[in-house]
Amino acid sequence: MGTEQAAAADHETISGSQEVRDDVVLLTVKGEVDVATAPKLREWLDEAFAAKKSAVVLDLIGVEFFGSVGLAMLVEYHGRGELDEIELRTVAPARAVAGPIYLTTLDKVLKLYPDTAGALAAS
Repeated sequence: MGTEQAAAADHETISGSQEVRDDVVLLTVKGEVDVATAPKLREWLDEAFAAKKSAVVLDLIGVEFFGSVGLAMLVEYHGRGELDEIELRTVAPARAVAGPIYLTTLDKVLKLYPDTAGALAAS
């Protein structure tokens, strides 16, 4: 029982689905995260945080491109989560997402997981 949404801008596409599992919101994103698609990702993250669960798992396994706007959003929502006592757990095993995170040393700040199961099970 989740919701699926998609947005397209020219050649760039992003899709996402959201579901609640116990006290965690799982937000799965596929496609490209860039300036054109960032507003849709922001909308989905706002909805996930509005659920007021203990954690939001942001599954980026299916993301093929992750621009600087995506990095900025991770930092923003990590901080928002700390203020609202909602843990942001990011699943980023692919080079397209993990590369920029490690290159900018955001791995020192963010809670990163190699797979969705591990992020959902974390406490």
